[in-house]
Formats: sequence, C-alpha cells, structure tokens
Amino acid sequence: MASKSAKKANLLDHHSIKHILDESVSEVVTSRGYVEDVRLSNVRLLVGTIIIVIALFAQFYKKKFPENRDFLIACIGLYPFFV
Repeated sequence: MASKSAKKANLLDHHSIKHILDESVSEVVTSRGYVEDVRLSNVRLLVGTIIIVIALFAQFYKKKFPENRDFLIACIGLYPFFV
C-alpha cells in the first residue's frame, strides 16, 4: 500500500507525529468506504460554547460581588452539569 505522496514529520515533535498518524488512519478508513462521524466533536464544541457563555455572564454581570453572590453560585453550580 504505497501512498501517493510521502508524509514527513519532525521525529522530535510528538504532536507532529500524532497528526501524521491521525491523518493517515483517517485516509485509510475513508478510502474503504466509511464516513467520518463528527457528531461528538460538534457536541463538545457546543458544550464548550455554553460553558464560555455562562462564564461571561458570571464575569460581566451588572452588579458587584456582594449583591450578585447568588447569581455566581448558580453559575458555578451549572458548570459541572456541562463538563
């Protein structure tokens, strides 16, 4: 199974090696007729976005600390449900 173009990676950079391996496996799997399923990645991006929005609400809420204590507790309480 010779590839059309040889892929090169820096052997001292483990991220580069992992990227080449992931890319190669993805090419082999898709060439055999399987379709790539990215639903889990999309769900993770959505959950991360929700967590960021909650954090931004907690950070930039219009009231100062002693007054917004309950709101901050609610935001902190929501965090574990989205992680």
